[in-house]
Amino acid sequence: MNPSMIEGPLGFPMREASARIVEALLRRLPKTPQHRYRHLIQTRATSECNPGERSDVSWISTEAVDRTGEVVRASGMDDREFRLNPLVTLEHDYSRPPVGRCLWRRRVRDGNTHGIKAKTHYPPRPAGFDTNASWPPDEVFAHIQSGLLTGKSIGFLPLQVHVPDEAEVRANGWPESVRLVIDRWLLLEYACVSLPANPLALVQSVSKRGLAFTRLATIAGRIEQQVQKLDLRRYLDASVQHAVDRARGRV
Repeated sequence: MNPSMIEGPLGFPMREASARIVEALLRRLPKTPQHRYRHLIQTRATSECNPGERSDVSWISTEAVDRTGEVVRASGMDDREFRLNPLVTLEHDYSRPPVGRCLWRRRVRDGNTHGIKAKTHYPPRPAGFDTNASWPPDEVFAHIQSGLLTGKSIGFLPLQVHVPDEAEVRANGWPESVRLVIDRWLLLEYACVSLPANPLALVQSVSKRGLAFTRLATIAGRIEQQVQKLDLRRYLDASVQHAVDRARGRV
C-alpha cells in the first residue's frame, strides 16, 4: 500500500483525509440497507477505445434500472473524494496494483442514455521495469481491445434516496421492479470488470468496430422460460417412486 494511503472505513485504501470524511459521513447517514456502500456494474461500458493513447471512454454509471431495482441519478454524483486519488483497479481487487488512472468524469446524455462517462488511461510499462514481469495495464487494455473485459463498476455511498411512487415510475417508463432512486451519491472508486450489473454499460465500440453481445436480461428471460416448461410435479413424483422402488429392492 502506498505510504500516503491507509485502509479506509469501507475496507479499501484511501488518503487519510478522505478516510476521515467518509467515516464522518457514515456516522451521519441512517443505518439502513438503502444507505450502505455498494458497487454498481455497467455492462455496456466502453464507448470509445483509443489504442494510440492507451485509453478508453466508458459509461461508469447510467440511469438504467440495475439488477437490484435501483436507479442512480447522474445529477447526484459527488466525486470530490475520488478526484483526490482517481486510480482504477481490476475487479475492485486492492491486493493488486491499480491498472489505470481516471483522467476525467462527466455527466452525459446520449440519445436515451443518461449517466456518467469517464476517461481511463492505462499507462505504458515504465523504463527500467523488469521486462520479465507482467505489467497489468498492458494485460487489461489488451482485454478491453479484444472485447473480453467490457464492464466498469463504481463503488459508491448513497447520500440521499427515496422510494418512487407509481406516478414517478410511470412518468419515467420504469418497470414495476424499481424499488429505490438514489438522488445523491459519493463516488469513491471504479474498476474494470468482466461481470456486468447494469444493462447499459457494455463496450459499444472498440477501435471504431461494433461489438455484439447478449443482454443479461435476455439470458435471464430465456432461463425463466425453460424453467416454466418444467413439469416439477411430475419430476418429483418420479423421484419419490424411484426412491420407494430402490428401498423395496427393485431396479
